[in-house]
Amino acid sequence: MFIDILKALVFAGFPVALFSYYLVKLTRGKTILKSNNATELKKELKEITLEHKEEESYFVRILRKKFIKFGGGFYGILALMTYLHVEFIQVVDFLKNFTSFADFIDSIGFKMLLNFFIEAIMNLVVAFTWPLYWIKILPIGSLWVWLSVTFLSHWFATKYALTREIQ
Repeated sequence: MFIDILKALVFAGFPVALFSYYLVKLTRGKTILKSNNATELKKELKEITLEHKEEESYFVRILRKKFIKFGGGFYGILALMTYLHVEFIQVVDFLKNFTSFADFIDSIGFKMLLNFFIEAIMNLVVAFTWPLYWIKILPIGSLWVWLSVTFLSHWFATKYALTREIQ
Protein backbone atom coordinates (compact mmCIF):
# COMPACT_ATOMS: atom_id res chain seq x y z
CA MET A 1 0.00 0.00 0.00
CA PHE A 2 2.89 2.38 0.77
CA ILE A 3 4.28 1.87 -2.75
CA ASP A 4 0.85 2.56 -4.23
CA ILE A 5 0.61 5.83 -2.26
CA LEU A 6 4.06 6.87 -3.51
CA LYS A 7 3.13 6.04 -7.11
CA ALA A 8 -0.12 7.98 -6.71
CA LEU A 9 1.76 11.00 -5.35
CA VAL A 10 4.35 10.99 -8.12
CA PHE A 11 2.12 10.18 -11.12
CA ALA A 12 -1.09 11.92 -10.05
CA GLY A 13 -0.86 13.90 -6.82
CA PHE A 14 1.92 16.31 -7.75
CA PRO A 15 0.67 16.97 -11.30
CA VAL A 16 -2.89 17.56 -10.09
CA ALA A 17 -1.68 19.85 -7.30
CA LEU A 18 0.52 21.89 -9.64
CA PHE A 19 -2.18 22.14 -12.30
CA SER A 20 -4.87 23.09 -9.76
CA TYR A 21 -2.65 25.69 -8.12
CA TYR A 22 -1.62 27.19 -11.46
CA LEU A 23 -5.18 27.43 -12.81
CA VAL A 24 -6.55 29.00 -9.64
CA LYS A 25 -3.70 31.54 -9.56
CA LEU A 26 -4.14 32.23 -13.27
CA THR A 27 -7.86 32.87 -12.87
CA ARG A 28 -7.46 34.74 -9.60
CA GLY A 29 -4.91 37.07 -11.16
CA LYS A 30 -7.48 38.33 -13.70
CA THR A 31 -10.64 38.04 -11.62
CA ILE A 32 -11.51 38.92 -8.06
CA LEU A 33 -12.29 35.63 -6.35
CA LYS A 34 -13.81 35.69 -2.89
CA SER A 35 -13.75 31.92 -2.37
CA ASN A 36 -11.95 30.31 0.53
CA ASN A 37 -12.31 26.69 -0.56
CA ALA A 38 -12.89 24.51 -3.61
CA THR A 39 -16.68 24.25 -3.13
CA GLU A 40 -17.14 28.02 -3.05
CA LEU A 41 -14.75 28.40 -5.99
CA LYS A 42 -16.82 26.06 -8.16
CA LYS A 43 -19.97 28.10 -7.49
CA GLU A 44 -18.17 31.36 -8.11
CA LEU A 45 -16.65 30.23 -11.42
CA LYS A 46 -20.13 29.65 -12.84
CA GLU A 47 -20.85 33.38 -12.56
CA ILE A 48 -17.56 34.74 -13.97
CA THR A 49 -17.28 36.66 -17.21
CA LEU A 50 -13.71 37.20 -18.33
CA GLU A 51 -12.19 40.24 -19.96
CA HIS A 52 -9.25 39.53 -22.22
CA LYS A 53 -6.14 41.67 -22.03
CA GLU A 54 -4.01 42.26 -25.10
CA GLU A 55 -0.73 41.34 -23.36
CA GLU A 56 -2.07 37.91 -22.49
CA SER A 57 -1.07 34.97 -24.65
CA TYR A 58 -3.69 33.03 -26.57
CA PHE A 59 -2.75 29.83 -24.72
CA VAL A 60 -3.34 31.45 -21.30
CA ARG A 61 -6.75 32.76 -22.38
CA ILE A 62 -7.83 29.37 -23.71
CA LEU A 63 -6.57 27.57 -20.60
CA ARG A 64 -8.42 29.92 -18.26
CA LYS A 65 -11.58 29.68 -20.36
CA LYS A 66 -11.45 25.86 -20.30
CA PHE A 67 -10.79 25.87 -16.54
CA ILE A 68 -13.90 27.94 -15.96
CA LYS A 69 -15.93 25.87 -18.44
CA PHE A 70 -14.94 22.59 -16.77
CA GLY A 71 -15.98 24.02 -13.40
CA GLY A 72 -12.73 24.28 -11.46
CA GLY A 73 -13.63 21.45 -9.10
CA PHE A 74 -11.83 18.15 -8.65
CA TYR A 75 -13.75 16.37 -11.39
CA GLY A 76 -13.40 19.34 -13.75
CA ILE A 77 -9.65 19.64 -13.18
CA LEU A 78 -9.11 15.95 -13.89
CA ALA A 79 -11.37 16.14 -16.94
CA LEU A 80 -9.41 19.13 -18.26
CA MET A 81 -6.06 17.43 -17.58
CA THR A 82 -7.29 14.31 -19.35
CA TYR A 83 -8.56 16.31 -22.32
CA LEU A 84 -5.24 18.14 -22.68
CA HIS A 85 -3.29 14.88 -22.33
CA VAL A 86 -5.35 13.07 -24.97
CA GLU A 87 -5.17 16.03 -27.36
CA PHE A 88 -1.40 16.35 -26.91
CA ILE A 89 -0.85 12.63 -27.57
CA GLN A 90 -3.02 12.80 -30.69
CA VAL A 91 -1.23 15.87 -32.06
CA VAL A 92 2.15 14.18 -31.56
CA ASP A 93 0.89 11.00 -33.27
CA PHE A 94 -0.63 13.07 -36.07
CA LEU A 95 2.66 14.87 -36.73
CA LYS A 96 4.66 11.62 -36.61
CA ASN A 97 2.71 10.30 -39.60
CA PHE A 98 4.19 12.85 -42.00
CA THR A 99 7.57 12.28 -43.58
CA SER A 100 7.78 15.76 -45.07
CA PHE A 101 6.11 19.15 -45.08
CA ALA A 102 4.73 18.35 -48.55
CA ASP A 103 2.94 15.29 -47.10
CA PHE A 104 1.33 17.51 -44.50
CA ILE A 105 0.18 20.08 -47.08
CA ASP A 106 -1.23 17.32 -49.29
CA SER A 107 -3.31 15.90 -46.42
CA ILE A 108 -5.06 19.18 -45.62
CA GLY A 109 -8.67 19.08 -46.68
CA PHE A 110 -12.28 18.62 -45.64
CA LYS A 111 -11.69 15.03 -44.54
CA MET A 112 -8.92 16.13 -42.18
CA LEU A 113 -11.12 18.86 -40.64
CA LEU A 114 -13.99 16.42 -40.22
CA ASN A 115 -11.66 13.92 -38.52
CA PHE A 116 -10.40 16.63 -36.15
CA PHE A 117 -13.96 17.58 -35.24
CA ILE A 118 -15.01 13.96 -34.60
CA GLU A 119 -11.86 13.26 -32.57
CA ALA A 120 -12.40 16.41 -30.48
CA ILE A 121 -15.91 15.21 -29.55
CA MET A 122 -14.61 11.72 -28.77
CA ASN A 123 -11.81 13.24 -26.65
CA LEU A 124 -14.38 15.22 -24.69
CA VAL A 125 -16.20 11.97 -23.88
CA VAL A 126 -12.90 10.41 -22.80
CA ALA A 127 -12.18 13.48 -20.65
CA PHE A 128 -15.46 13.17 -18.79
CA THR A 129 -14.82 9.48 -18.19
CA TRP A 130 -11.28 10.20 -16.99
CA PRO A 131 -11.03 7.41 -14.39
CA LEU A 132 -11.32 4.81 -17.15
CA TYR A 133 -8.65 6.56 -19.23
CA TRP A 134 -6.10 6.88 -16.43
CA ILE A 135 -6.61 3.27 -15.29
CA LYS A 136 -5.34 2.20 -18.73
CA ILE A 137 -2.44 4.70 -18.80
CA LEU A 138 -1.02 4.70 -15.25
CA PRO A 139 0.22 1.85 -13.00
CA ILE A 140 -2.81 2.05 -10.71
CA GLY A 141 -3.01 -0.64 -8.03
CA SER A 142 -5.79 0.62 -5.78
CA LEU A 143 -8.18 3.05 -7.42
CA TRP A 144 -9.36 4.36 -4.04
CA VAL A 145 -5.81 5.26 -3.00
CA TRP A 146 -5.25 7.12 -6.26
CA LEU A 147 -8.58 8.97 -6.05
CA SER A 148 -7.89 9.92 -2.43
CA VAL A 149 -4.39 11.18 -3.18
CA THR A 150 -5.50 13.20 -6.21
CA PHE A 151 -8.50 14.64 -4.40
CA LEU A 152 -6.41 15.70 -1.40
CA SER A 153 -3.73 17.12 -3.70
CA HIS A 154 -6.34 19.18 -5.54
CA TRP A 155 -7.99 20.31 -2.31
CA PHE A 156 -4.74 21.44 -0.66
CA ALA A 157 -3.45 23.17 -3.80
CA THR A 158 -6.72 25.02 -4.35
CA LYS A 159 -6.91 26.03 -0.70
CA TYR A 160 -3.30 27.23 -0.78
CA ALA A 161 -3.82 29.19 -4.00
CA LEU A 162 -6.97 30.85 -2.65
CA THR A 163 -5.41 31.88 0.64
CA ARG A 164 -2.14 33.27 -0.77
CA GLU A 165 -1.82 36.96 -1.51
CA ILE A 166 -1.87 37.94 -5.17
CA GLN A 167 1.47 39.32 -6.34
